[in-house]
Amino acid sequence: MASITIRNLSTESKERLRRNAEQRGCSLEALARSILDAAAEEPVPVSDFPHDLISLVEPGTDIEPFVNEHDQPQSPVNLP
Repeated sequence: MASITIRNLSTESKERLRRNAEQRGCSLEALARSILDAAAEEPVPVSDFPHDLISLVEPGTDIEPFVNEHDQPQSPVNLP
């Protein structure tokens, strides 16, 4: 078995994870392990942007309606 150390985790995040683990009846370590195991199973999306977008649009076609149709709101990013 491998081990990792997670540095710079906020006290608030650790406390939320601890409470979450308590509610599930498991240890903080077991909860963190299950979260990491689940995340490791999900494939990381690979983008070939802009080539994937270009291949969907015929030459001479206005791209604006296509972009508007497929535009999805993004979550805000909190920078330190």
